[in-house]
Amino acid sequence: MQRLVYIVRHGTTDWNRSGYIQGHLDTPLNSEGRAQAEAVAMRLAAAGAMAIYSSDLLRVYETAQIIARRTGLRIIQKPGLREMHFGAWQGLSFEQIKVRDPEIYAARRERPFEVPPPGGERWVDFYQRSVGALHDILKATNAQRIIVVTHSGVCSALGLEALGLGPTGKRTFGNANCAIHTIGVTGDRWEAVSLNDTEHLSPTSL
Repeated sequence: MQRLVYIVRHGTTDWNRSGYIQGHLDTPLNSEGRAQAEAVAMRLAAAGAMAIYSSDLLRVYETAQIIARRTGLRIIQKPGLREMHFGAWQGLSFEQIKVRDPEIYAARRERPFEVPPPGGERWVDFYQRSVGALHDILKATNAQRIIVVTHSGVCSALGLEALGLGPTGKRTFGNANCAIHTIGVTGDRWEAVSLNDTEHLSPTSL
């Protein structure tokens, strides 16, 4: 029987709207983000999920708490679901980064999979961490329907893996705040059932 994993990106924060890199920094949801979380919670309440896992960072955990209240599930925090660590670039905008570290910024644009932000993670390592976190979850529970609340980067990595594209694949799907990415799991095989599903969100929140 195919298992379904509903991967949810956290709701919007003020830093999302301002264009600042959050990475491992803790930022809360804003009012828009909380409304998005309520909308995705209502959608997932009908999904029949039996387990919910969450990154331990605040913006994700707040989103997971809203979902948990609707579903009645107990949240299991998993640090492996954290966003990529952007090192010295956390808290900065891309415009600020271009001025501060122009050579590293240029090198990373040329070799995005290999060149990390100063003091941060390489994409290829982050990708393996993200995929490994979901493998661990699948081993830890027998639930046939699982909710995973996480970050944009993790959504990208898991979506690419489900599409069979790997860490160097080109992402062709969106990552809206509180979108649902559904992955079907049969044995060791992953399948992208739907990606960036925003049917539950109002057009003004996308």
